Amino acid sequence: MLDWLACTLVKSLGWLLCRLPPGLAVWLGERLGDLAYWLQPRRRHTGLRNVRAAFDGALSPQEARRIIRSSFRQLGAGLLELLRLPVIDSAYAHRYLALEGSHHLEAAVASGRPIVFLTAHYGNWELSSIAGALKGYPIVALARAQAKLPKLYRLLVSYRESKGCMIIHKGGAMRRLLAALAQGRLVGIVGDQASRQGVFVDFFGRPALFATGPFELARRRQALILPVFIHRVRGPWHRIVIEPSIDLAKTPHAKEAVQEGLERFAAALARHIREEPGQWLWMHKRWKRTPARRVLVLDDGKRGHLKQSLAIVEALEASSESVTHQVVRIRYRHAAARLACVLWSLGMPGRWGATRCLQLGLAPDSARALLSRYADIIISCGAASVPVNHLWAKENAAKSLVIMNPAPLPLKRFDLVIAPRHDRLPARRNVLVVSGAVARVPEQALRAAQGRLRAHPQFRGNGSGSPVIGVLLGGTTAHYRLSEAFVEALCAQVLGACEALDGWCLVTSSRRTPAEVERLLAERLQAHPRCRLLVLASRDPLDGTLEGILGSSDVAVVTGESISMVTEACASGRHVLAVEPPRQARVRHALKGAHAGLRHQRFLQELAAGGYLRVVAVSELHHAIRRILAQPHPAKRLDEFTQIEQAARALL
Repeated sequence: MLDWLACTLVKSLGWLLCRLPPGLAVWLGERLGDLAYWLQPRRRHTGLRNVRAAFDGALSPQEARRIIRSSFRQLGAGLLELLRLPVIDSAYAHRYLALEGSHHLEAAVASGRPIVFLTAHYGNWELSSIAGALKGYPIVALARAQAKLPKLYRLLVSYRESKGCMIIHKGGAMRRLLAALAQGRLVGIVGDQASRQGVFVDFFGRPALFATGPFELARRRQALILPVFIHRVRGPWHRIVIEPSIDLAKTPHAKEAVQEGLERFAAALARHIREEPGQWLWMHKRWKRTPARRVLVLDDGKRGHLKQSLAIVEALEASSESVTHQVVRIRYRHAAARLACVLWSLGMPGRWGATRCLQLGLAPDSARALLSRYADIIISCGAASVPVNHLWAKENAAKSLVIMNPAPLPLKRFDLVIAPRHDRLPARRNVLVVSGAVARVPEQALRAAQGRLRAHPQFRGNGSGSPVIGVLLGGTTAHYRLSEAFVEALCAQVLGACEALDGWCLVTSSRRTPAEVERLLAERLQAHPRCRLLVLASRDPLDGTLEGILGSSDVAVVTGESISMVTEACASGRHVLAVEPPRQARVRHALKGAHAGLRHQRFLQELAAGGYLRVVAVSELHHAIRRILAQPHPAKRLDEFTQIEQAARALL
């Protein structure tokens, strides 16, 4: 009954459309496309993702939406033109269908060889085969039968065949197509989609599956392939572009010939799409099975956070050549905008409004950089970027990976959460608990960084054969205060150990180190004969400094408030001494002397219990250094990155 009703409705609608001016019918079809744009949110979002993937970084959200809306309009206009086929004749074709590149067709016909027209879901592709028949070139077209409404489908097929086309359906079609070519008939195939079978070809910078059938068919009959694309100029006016022929016979090996032919067709199609992107059918999952994966890293401005994210990216890229990444800096317009993004993430129905929320919440330059990017995996570290990760992952149907506790957002919103043990997250399948920060410090990287460190402009002498003490200073935090008195005492202890051991020290600060502390370091160590390197974050380049110091050191002294520095030191396989700076006054008052309240303390205690470091008071640092070097034993390396790497790769 449904089939009969649909068939009756189409006949009635077609009868009405045939009596309307062509321009009005196309206008109505475009309005139908506008309606479908709003009624098909899944298809719309699939199209938007494909546009972002194809033009990665080049289009604003508004431009991407215009392209998809135009694509829906093309579909609507093409559908109503198909219903008007009974009144489309040679006079209509002469008036509304212009042919470009006809000399390529004439040359192919003159060669006497069989011809395969290869087109794509571009413009009104259904009209291209009709146009060929009306202009004296009847075509045998390959189509996929629709089983849901067979009566309606047969009606539409009759419209096409009434103009001189012959429709062959998939399923045993190869034999009939070969016979048609043997009889000298022209064959038309839509060749820009493939299911599970096909060959990967570069298409807009990503491998995409293309069906090999048209090219295998052409090779078996020594046929020429003519790529053909139809553009809607305006209203009912179209131009049909015939590209130069693809001759597979010029390549002797079958596999190479098919690959070369596919690459030429894909390049031609991409060129036409770039010319008028709104005319291609973007709503199909064209890159569904591509092996290429794009990783988007959200940078909240904290170097330690970015370093942890990039460590995971480096592991993913090492595991597969098809993984690439981009880094986008995340900045909010103001604190209230960040809160709004958090609230929207908590209450957002599906992906609805994600793009608009990010447009309003992020600083303009940050929004432009983010909203033009496509991602298969989004990685972020720290609370500031958590809502952006969630919203943009939803919009891209991407996997989301966050480092650290994503509160206040629920853990179930993310595909993988990597959190330190002291955050005390509940056990879940998507939660990976690690000792501290994400750190990847292989020995070969340390050795390479050690060599680069000697070229640092602040490095003096070589100091070979003497013990080396590396000092890594963090900064003031909400819980700790890196005071001048504390740093003065630490320097005295380290220099005393260097004098006693005839050794050297290498010292670096971080971007959180207070300015007055850096001035003290410069006065105390800049010209000191026992300090071979002093790198101050406010004045000197830091790239690779920490790794170089760890690679050069026998003992690493780290301030305990920096979880990332402590973790990297423990992962380097060096002896580590952690020294806690004084607590902030308000923290001392709140804790009333308790030692278990701070997560930093839990973190240090757990690593100390595991044998990865020793926590010492600053007054005992001299003796602790001497004890470690007087009774040498292998340091215990913190190695958790293998399980982090495995969990991250599972997202691919």
